Amino acid sequence: MKVKDTSRHTKGKATKNKIFSVAKELILTKGYNNVTVDEICEKCTLSKGAFYIHYKSKEDIVKKLFRDDYSEYMDENFGKYVREHTDASPVDRLKKFMMVALGFPLVVGEELTKLTFIINLSLNSTEPSYFADCIKQDLFYEAIEEGLSLSLFRADLSIEDIVNCVYSFITGAIVTWCLSDAEYDIEKVSEKMIDTVLKGLQ
Repeated sequence: MKVKDTSRHTKGKATKNKIFSVAKELILTKGYNNVTVDEICEKCTLSKGAFYIHYKSKEDIVKKLFRDDYSEYMDENFGKYVREHTDASPVDRLKKFMMVALGFPLVVGEELTKLTFIINLSLNSTEPSYFADCIKQDLFYEAIEEGLSLSLFRADLSIEDIVNCVYSFITGAIVTWCLSDAEYDIEKVSEKMIDTVLKGLQ
């Protein structure tokens, strides 16, 4: 019985991964509004019933696509910085974390970034926003903890206070960039504001 259940689980996971891979390719190639669930199913040679076993909607795929890619991007880029700059102060690491996080919209593009926020803010979206989880990093928390222990950050702020401040700034900066139709370099424009936020935390 266990062998059968394991086999079914493995097959189900493979199907889900296939749906995600095909949908991601179609959405990034053709644009979200030009891709239908029917088209995804046809390319996967699956029924719509099989699709809905694994995903509630096309929107679910977009949320996963953005979340997983953002998380991987942060692991690669912020992680690399920390490994290569072992002498960087907690404040420098915190600044780099924010700069790296704001570079992601330039990588995935305006359409997908806007779409993710629209879906998460939609009244039809019953799932909570996972933006914070996208960029949650142990190395980020370590920088804050070290900064507090060295009295580099304000004593009246907790780790969660600083985390919430940073996440709120990143979210606001990305939304503002989206509202401008991505007419400026979000990293360049935001650097001065990041310095201001950091001063407020010290």
